[in-house]
Amino acid sequence: MKNIENKPENGLKGDKAKGFADIAATIFAPIYPVIADQIITSTGIREGTALDVGSGPGHLATALASASSLTVHALDLSPDMIQICEARLIENGLCGRVIPVQGDVSSIPFDDETFDLVVSRGSWFFWEDLTQGLTEIYRVLKPGGKTYIGGGFGNASLKKQIVSAMKDRSPDFEEGMKERITSRSPEIVTAALDAAGVLDYTIISDESGFWIKMVR
Repeated sequence: MKNIENKPENGLKGDKAKGFADIAATIFAPIYPVIADQIITSTGIREGTALDVGSGPGHLATALASASSLTVHALDLSPDMIQICEARLIENGLCGRVIPVQGDVSSIPFDDETFDLVVSRGSWFFWEDLTQGLTEIYRVLKPGGKTYIGGGFGNASLKKQIVSAMKDRSPDFEEGMKERITSRSPEIVTAALDAAGVLDYTIISDESGFWIKMVR
C-alpha cells in the first residue's frame, strides 16, 4: 500500500458530509443492494479483494460485502466520510469485511495489481481528471480483474422514486443530474478509456444506469 501522508484533506466535510450520509441512508438506501447484486452478476466476481472508489459513507461497499465473500476497501477523499463509514461498519458488524481508506482516485494508495474488482457509483462525475482516474483504477486491477464504474439507480422504478424525493428537497436536482450525465457521455468516456490505454471494456447503458466494465 502506498504512503498517503501529507496528502491534503479534501472532499465533503462537517455538515455537508453528514447531510450526504443522511440522504444515502434514507432516500438512496434501496439502490445499494440492487446495484451490488448487478455488479456480482455482471462481473461474476464474488470473492477476493475489491475497491469502492469515492465510497462516501460506505453503503455500496457494505452492500457488496454483504452479498459476496469479497473484502472491500472503501476509498474516499474526505476524512469525515471515513469516520462516518467506520461508525456504520461497527453498527453493522462488518469491520474487517469493509476497510475504510482515505485517498484520491488520481493517486490510489495501493500497489499495482491489488484488486480483483473495482467499483464506483456516482463519484466519477466529480473527478478532476477522468483519464487519470481510469488510469489509476486500471493500474490497481489484477490480471483478469474487472470494474463496474459509473452511475445509476438500479432500475427505472427506483430512479423515478429517488428523483421525485430529491426534487422535493432540491428542485434543481434533476437538472444537475442531467448536467453530470452529459459530462460523462459515451464519447467522453470512450476517449478517456482510449487515453488511459484500456483496450478491453464494455459500456452498459440501460435502465440500470451507465456503467463501464473494464477488464485487465
